[in-house]
Amino acid sequence: MMNGAELFLDTESGKKAPARKGRGRGKKSCIDLFDKLKIKMVMRIYGVTSARAMEIIAGRADEAHEAELAKKRGARHGERPSDDEELMSAAEFFGAS
Repeated sequence: MMNGAELFLDTESGKKAPARKGRGRGKKSCIDLFDKLKIKMVMRIYGVTSARAMEIIAGRADEAHEAELAKKRGARHGERPSDDEELMSAAEFFGAS
C-alpha cells in the first residue's frame, strides 16, 4: 500500500514533472539542415551576411530554373520535323524502281 505522501511526492516538492520524459525536441528534417548548411557555405565563400547569402541562393535557383525551361523549349522545337526536310517514299527507301 502507498500512502498519500508517496503518491503525490512530485506535486508536493513544487517541481512539475515534464509530460514527455526521455524525449528531446522534435527532429529537424534533412531539408532544413541542408538549407542551413548551404547558407553557411555561401556566407563563408562570399563573406556575406545570411540575408545576402539567401538572396544569392535564390538568384541561382531562378537562373537554374530558367535554364531548365529553355532546355525544355529547345527540345520541344527540335522534335518537330522541319519543313525543308526531304521526304522519301517507301518505294525509294526499299529500292524498288
